[in-house]
Amino acid sequence: MGLNVVVGALLDNEDPEGIEDLRTEFAALNEALREAGLPEHHEPERTDWDAVDFDMWGYGGLHYLRRFAAHLDRGADLPEPGTPESIDGDPVMERYYDRAMGGSTLRGVFRATFGRNKDGRFDHLMLHSDAEGFYVPISFSEVLVSEDVAGGMIGSSQALREELTEVARALELPRDLDPASDELFDAAKNQGRREGWKAYGVESLTCLQLLSAATASVERQAAIVFA
Repeated sequence: MGLNVVVGALLDNEDPEGIEDLRTEFAALNEALREAGLPEHHEPERTDWDAVDFDMWGYGGLHYLRRFAAHLDRGADLPEPGTPESIDGDPVMERYYDRAMGGSTLRGVFRATFGRNKDGRFDHLMLHSDAEGFYVPISFSEVLVSEDVAGGMIGSSQALREELTEVARALELPRDLDPASDELFDAAKNQGRREGWKAYGVESLTCLQLLSAATASVERQAAIVFA
C-alpha cells in the first residue's frame, strides 16, 4: 500500500459508499473554505475527460521531495539524493517545520493552529498530510487548517503548481518528460546512481507526478485527492 493521488475522484467511481463518503468530505471541505472567506469548490461528477490517477513512490517519495524543497528554500546547496536514512530527521527539513509548525513533521496529530512560515516558499508542498487530504483549484497563499477535513490541511492547487514548477526547475527536469515514462521510473529505481536529474530519481518522479496532478486540477477544476 502507498499514496494514491487522484484528480477526478468522483468520476468512474463504482463504489456507491465511497462516493457518498467523498461527498461528505467535500461538504466539510467547503465549510472550511467558507469559514476562510474563500469560494466553495464544486467537484465534477460528470465530464468528458478521464480521472488522472498516480500511484506514488510509496509514502516515502513525498518525503524525499519535501527534503529537497526544504534545502532549496533555505538557499543551501542541493542535498545529496535522498535515501531512507537521510529523509529521517534531516536537519534542514526539520528546521522548516520548526518555523512553520513548531516542530511537527506532519506525521502526528495536526494542531488547529501553527506559526505562519512567512518566508517559506514551499508551504503547500510541505504542510500537507502524506496520506490523505485535498488540494483545491482555488488560489490562496496560506495553507488552510481544519480539524474537520481529512488530513487536517487544505492546499491550493495553483500554489502547489507554482511551487513544484520551481522545484522541477532546480532538478532540471526536461519539460517534455512523461510522468509515466520508463526513463523516469528507471531513474527512481537507480536512485543516486546516475547524473543530473536522474540522480534524484525518486524526487523527480514524485515532483513530476504531483506537478501533473496540480496542472490537471487547475485546468479541469477538480480537486487533488490524497488517499
